[in-house]
Amino acid sequence: MNAAGDFLSLVLSSLAPVLITAVGGMFAERARAANIALDGCMLLASLAALAVGATSGNPWVALLAAIFAGAMFAGVLAFAAFVLNCDIIIAGIAANILATGLALLVLQHGLHATGTYAPSGVRLIPRVSLGPLQEFPVLGRAFSNQSALLYVVLAATVAAFAVMNATRFGAHIKAVGESEDAALAVGIKPVLIRTIAVVLSGAFAGVGGAYLSMSSVATFNSQLTGGLGFIAFAAVIFGRATPVGTALASLLFAVATSVSIYLQGSGLEIQQLVHALPYLVAVIALAIQAMGRVRRRRFDVSETNYVPAIIPRG
Repeated sequence: MNAAGDFLSLVLSSLAPVLITAVGGMFAERARAANIALDGCMLLASLAALAVGATSGNPWVALLAAIFAGAMFAGVLAFAAFVLNCDIIIAGIAANILATGLALLVLQHGLHATGTYAPSGVRLIPRVSLGPLQEFPVLGRAFSNQSALLYVVLAATVAAFAVMNATRFGAHIKAVGESEDAALAVGIKPVLIRTIAVVLSGAFAGVGGAYLSMSSVATFNSQLTGGLGFIAFAAVIFGRATPVGTALASLLFAVATSVSIYLQGSGLEIQQLVHALPYLVAVIALAIQAMGRVRRRRFDVSETNYVPAIIPRG
């Protein structure tokens, strides 16, 4: 029981930053404004959270700073794509490179740190004690002393489902993504909707970035995200940019990450493969989805109107 609870606890810890980032990416993807710069948004947000947390001493102010940083950086991507008319995929790749450069610039010249930034006295996001409920088999142990951000992430996922399926904004996002001309015909402004969706995705990625630097250990380096933003983007594509699908895909990748962490201490001689397990699972998942799409086209099987934004219509 304890082993199962400990593993599930690790899965939940691995799930939180991927899920919240993927949920944000889902909005942009459904509006056909794929935010491939989620990793860059997470990176800058994690640095902003730690720097503001060290200055203010308040972890919730640090979280707000991370959300703001993620949203602003996503706004730069939206400006490049919708004002300067850059290809959003190319702009996203460039934004990820820019994020790494900006993080190193701020570290060296703003925070006077080289390599790892680890300010002392930073208050982390509090952990939630379940009290007597932590004695509940497996689940009690799994949810005990988890970061409060985990519950924020779970609540945000439920809210995203409601927004996407039961609000006018969600309907506008899906309308813009499925047919820009039809959206224009009924008075919807595609550029405005896509800009909001991209900025929203950056704000959600900001929460994921704050989780990385403010939940367990108050440290930052330019490799902190470890490609989690790309894993989140893969979860959006594999989950067909739906709330349930995105959540399940994020859970799959979180399980793969947890298995990888467990195997790292097993003494296996294939440690490089063990480290690569989450990314390998992501590649396999996307390959399976691609083969399924080819099969549906070959046999003329109908599907929803959703097509990944990275694949041109036509």
